[in-house]
Amino acid sequence: MHDPSNPKELALADQTLLVLLAQTGDRAALEQLLRNSHAPLRRYITRLAGADLADDILQETSIQIFRKLAYLREPAVFLAWGLRIASRIAIAHLKHVHRWQALDDSAVGTLTPDPDLGGPPDAAFLALLEQVTPASRAVLLLHYQHDLSLEETAAVLDIPVGTAKSRLHYGVATLRKHLTLERKPV
Repeated sequence: MHDPSNPKELALADQTLLVLLAQTGDRAALEQLLRNSHAPLRRYITRLAGADLADDILQETSIQIFRKLAYLREPAVFLAWGLRIASRIAIAHLKHVHRWQALDDSAVGTLTPDPDLGGPPDAAFLALLEQVTPASRAVLLLHYQHDLSLEETAAVLDIPVGTAKSRLHYGVATLRKHLTLERKPV
């Protein structure tokens, strides 16, 4: 049932209207869409790829959103669509960094809490999250940080639900393994 007093429904309706306006060429609507999605995209990207890569990935994501917005058929899924674009770009960046990391002994940079992200998580948790593969990390972040169901997570990442489940399982198992190793007395 539709509840016009529900703030979440109002925000979705506003977002949908902004998408429709931006698709018709309304520059102010596009700018507002990008402003509204900046914080959630930045939080997701930073936790997925690290603070060192976040600005570049966010900029590329914004450019892709600008270029492909006209092709978005379902305006109500704008944020999920933006997260999908960010995921693809972030994973491509991480693969590139990983290829070059073997040639450079220096660390790629660690995830650090950012006050702009709204309630920074524990630094130890973020360091632990780096132990998970980027594919599993994306599922963990979308499922737990953005409260998406496994079906929604799979749709954002454009993967089968079974793949999302297995990546979630491997991600949680990796986190548990590292937590167990850290707690063992020496």
